[in-house]
Amino acid sequence: MTAIGKLLVVLVLVAGLAMLTWSVGVYVQRPTWFAPVAKDRVPQPFDQNTFAELKTEITTLQESVKIASDAWGVQRTLLENREIIREKRRQRFAERLRWARTGNPADLIDPADKNSGKGFYQPVVDPVTLLYDVNKLGPAVKGTDGTPLRGAETLLAAIDQDVETIVKLNKEIEAKRDEYTKLSADLLLLEARSIKMGEIRDSVQAELFFLSTFEVNVFETRETVLRRERQLRARLKQLGVDDP
Repeated sequence: MTAIGKLLVVLVLVAGLAMLTWSVGVYVQRPTWFAPVAKDRVPQPFDQNTFAELKTEITTLQESVKIASDAWGVQRTLLENREIIREKRRQRFAERLRWARTGNPADLIDPADKNSGKGFYQPVVDPVTLLYDVNKLGPAVKGTDGTPLRGAETLLAAIDQDVETIVKLNKEIEAKRDEYTKLSADLLLLEARSIKMGEIRDSVQAELFFLSTFEVNVFETRETVLRRERQLRARLKQLGVDDP
């Protein structure tokens, strides 16, 4: 046997003696492991010195696991029910969102107009859950004109149509303004012609009045001359003078 082999044998022997000493010590101290749990001792986590304390902790952990498992099952059932409710509410809110865009086809403002569905409603709160009751509709939200508001997209389409109508009317107004300007110019010409015609009429009437007066004067003068002529002829006859 070599020196290295002898050294290894000695080391194994020393290790065996050490393990034997530790085992004897553990065996001698074993009675404390089986001691009952003291009444005044408060066990701490990871500080169990006896089998009784370990058993108590194991029992406590098993009960905790059972309670946690039961609670997990209950909470899972509640969660599944809440998920079902959430999905239903999500669908109803999606429907409300469609109404807010295009209007409620089942609640029309004008029965003759299929695009006149009401778009917005006052929320109704459930007094028990304090959530919005998606199964009930509150009063329709009204605009400044006192009529219920339609869907946003419907309102935008109406606004676009009104804008197009306004643009068209503005063009018609511009055309009417141009026509008014032209007619105003024609009216000024007609007014100037009317004034000139009035002046001509007044001049003709004045001339006619003058001529009428002149004709009267000529007639009276002629009658006067003729009457004087007759008087003179009668006087000449009285004097015995023949007519020249």
